[in-house]
Amino acid sequence: MIKISILLIVMLAAFIDTSDCQPRPSLYPGAVSAVAGEETGYMAGKEYSISVYYTNDSYARVRAFYVNENGEPRKEQDDGDRGRGAYFSYYRRMPDDISVSISERQGRSRVPSRIFNNLNGLAIQGVIPESRVNEIKEKYSYLERCYFRSTKDETGGLESADEKIYRRYEEKLGVGMRQPASTDEIMEKAQELFNQGRMQEGMELMKKLQEEQLEGAKLATSPRAAEMWLECLEELAADAYDVAIAILL
Repeated sequence: MIKISILLIVMLAAFIDTSDCQPRPSLYPGAVSAVAGEETGYMAGKEYSISVYYTNDSYARVRAFYVNENGEPRKEQDDGDRGRGAYFSYYRRMPDDISVSISERQGRSRVPSRIFNNLNGLAIQGVIPESRVNEIKEKYSYLERCYFRSTKDETGGLESADEKIYRRYEEKLGVGMRQPASTDEIMEKAQELFNQGRMQEGMELMKKLQEEQLEGAKLATSPRAAEMWLECLEELAADAYDVAIAILL
């Protein structure tokens, strides 16, 4: 009986040691978290967690790092211009393996197409040559497939860097010269002045708002607008990442 108990203890210890020694993926050197301000845990559950990171190192270099660590990927795909992907399994587990997935330019940013549409509108108005718009599209269309880091707002929701950059330029250009909340605030202030009998001050405030809206409309259809949309694309390019790395533990 004692011998059996000892055998069971030894077997249990061996099992524990094995589980403690499960191979775990390493974080690719220099990769940044997909959510700014967070180190790990892009998504976490009771039995697993997924951490997502981005890097501008080449797909080949990232792939070589994980091949060196864990051997050839279990799955790999190459969709040409639509990007590449590889899946590395480290430890078989139900329902999902401990693993690493890497992907190249398989993001889905909608911002570049909005900018291209704005430039097309300027071309129709004769503000910018259509040939120039086509050149810009050819140079920056890859951004539609890139990845952009996100930040959490006050409510815990996520907003991606590409959306934040676009909104900032939208406001500068008069497409969104003022946020609706800001306009409402000015209207309320003017109404308050009218109610107080301060008619001249209220009229001046309304006139100022109208002038700003007109100036914004002029800017949005000027050659400067085309330059600013190009600056927006360049800022997007500076914040874009080519490769995403998802680590499932």
